[in-house]
Amino acid sequence: MGKYDRPRENAEVDRAFRQVTNSPTQKTGTPPARKSAAQRKEAERKRRIIIISVCAAVLVLLIGLIIGMIVLAGSPKDDGRILSNVYAGNVNLSGMTLEEAKNALHLATDNTFSKTDMVVKLPDTSIVLSPEDTKAALDVDAVAQAAYDYGRTGSASDLKKAKEAAKKNSYTIPLLPYLDLNLAYIQSTITDFCNSYSSQMTEPTVTITGDRPAYDAEHPDLKVQHQVLTIVMGTPEYILDDGDIYDHVLDAYSMNELTVVYKAPNLTEPGKPDAEAIFQTHCMKPENATIDPTTLEVIPEVYGYGFDVKDLQSQIDQAEYGQTIELTLEFLMPAIKVEDLGEDMFRDVLGQYTAESNLKSTERDKNIANAIIKLQDFVIKEGEEFSFNDTLGKLSIRNGYSKAPVSQYNGSIMGGGISQVASALYYCALNANLDIIERHNHKYQIDFCELGLDAYVDGSSYDLRFRNNTGSPIRILASVEGSQVTVALTGVNSLNYDIKLTAKNVSKKAPQILYQYVDKDNVLGQKDGDILQEGITGYDVDVYMDKYDRETGELLSSLQVSTSAYVKQDQIQVRIESEQPSTEPTEDPTDPTDEPTPTDPTDEPSDPADGPTDPSVEPEPTVSPENITA
Repeated sequence: MGKYDRPRENAEVDRAFRQVTNSPTQKTGTPPARKSAAQRKEAERKRRIIIISVCAAVLVLLIGLIIGMIVLAGSPKDDGRILSNVYAGNVNLSGMTLEEAKNALHLATDNTFSKTDMVVKLPDTSIVLSPEDTKAALDVDAVAQAAYDYGRTGSASDLKKAKEAAKKNSYTIPLLPYLDLNLAYIQSTITDFCNSYSSQMTEPTVTITGDRPAYDAEHPDLKVQHQVLTIVMGTPEYILDDGDIYDHVLDAYSMNELTVVYKAPNLTEPGKPDAEAIFQTHCMKPENATIDPTTLEVIPEVYGYGFDVKDLQSQIDQAEYGQTIELTLEFLMPAIKVEDLGEDMFRDVLGQYTAESNLKSTERDKNIANAIIKLQDFVIKEGEEFSFNDTLGKLSIRNGYSKAPVSQYNGSIMGGGISQVASALYYCALNANLDIIERHNHKYQIDFCELGLDAYVDGSSYDLRFRNNTGSPIRILASVEGSQVTVALTGVNSLNYDIKLTAKNVSKKAPQILYQYVDKDNVLGQKDGDILQEGITGYDVDVYMDKYDRETGELLSSLQVSTSAYVKQDQIQVRIESEQPSTEPTEDPTDPTDEPTPTDPTDEPSDPADGPTDPSVEPEPTVSPENITA
């Protein structure tokens, strides 16, 4: 081997190196020039860089292939249907194929854009844009394609996200980009209308034409020519914004809605006619035949003239600006005529109650009998307010009243006992569902009616008042037998339900026992255990009116009608001084919530008191306060 000859293996490496680096091949037989050590080192460095670069490129290619395979494996399968919650022109295209979407859109739009006017409704006029002028035409296929393409653009991960989002949120394809419209015509038409239109507020007018027929006769001629009521609704004043209207129209086109209700800004509303006021001015209400409560003479009915107030008010409320309403007046028939009076007039018992007291007193019975005479056959006209005190008159000796005990625990007062009558009447008024205007409960519980259903009156400050709201007269029937007072209200029962009065939320306030200590040899001869003042149990009670369907018995409603608070009175008992006083009450006060109290006074020992707050009727103190000990 010569000095410049290379081993065979080195020659093969050089050949490969020249092929990669595109180096020229040395001529055969010509010995290569000897390279310096630096040149050899640089060549080796380049060779290594090339080898590393090739390996890196291969590695990147392999990683890309692996990632691509993974993405393809995780890509959702395209089922060829539109995503969920995709809409176009108010049509739900969810889950449709492309062809199904086209058919659905054709069905919804073929008779709208190109065949139906676009109407802009203003407060008192309208702007009409015909399809012949707007040249409206929708590219249905393009809309369907846009709906189909939604969620299909972008990467596979984008498609997956779009499908997940479509399950929660809706997406609407706007129609405007696919709708051919003569926008210049639409804009100019709206602008010209707004520039030329001037609104002016006008108030509504009410006129009556024709002559009023005679209707005060006993039997008017029902075939006469009647008057005509004409109402012309007012019109508002407002400003039109052509740009705002134009935007509303384009938005409506984009949603396949061809009616725009435009609420004009700066709207000044005209007044609205009041049907009741019109009736009061031009018409007359009918009056029913009634019975004079004093003379019991029949007062004939009077025909009315006019219209149904509720019906006319409904028409007014639904009328548009500038609309004309015409109404022919007519006779209004009274509900009750002379021939209807008599026994049929008071055929129904609206409420009845019997109140019985355990107290026996001649003077008390006299007062009750006097009140019965004043109430018997008393007639309360329709809509009239009844006052118990006014009906009985002043409680005086001249009017037939006298002092009588209120209860066994109280002294005598003028007219004592009349509250028993008032309580029976109050129950009847509740049972007839009359409007209760004034009612007071007694100070203490009483024995002649259930808790919460009593009515205390005193002839002046405390009264029982209610209004007849039945639509027909009411007659009071009243009687007394011994200590029983019975009162009834009769009339025409127009209710379709039955009433039950119930005491609820009853809480009891038990009295304590207090002691007065005296000497064994006291001058009054009082003995240990003598009762100086009876204890009276107090109560708080609410009364509810329950209404039941007369046919089915179903509970229709439950309404609280009163709250009554009856105070307690502690018992005072004699205790002989030689006995040591107790520092605690002999009976613990009962918590009001411990036990309910029956509403029937016979269930508990009755400690009645008729309740006037006048100190003269309170129990006289039999002991001085300093001698009373719990």
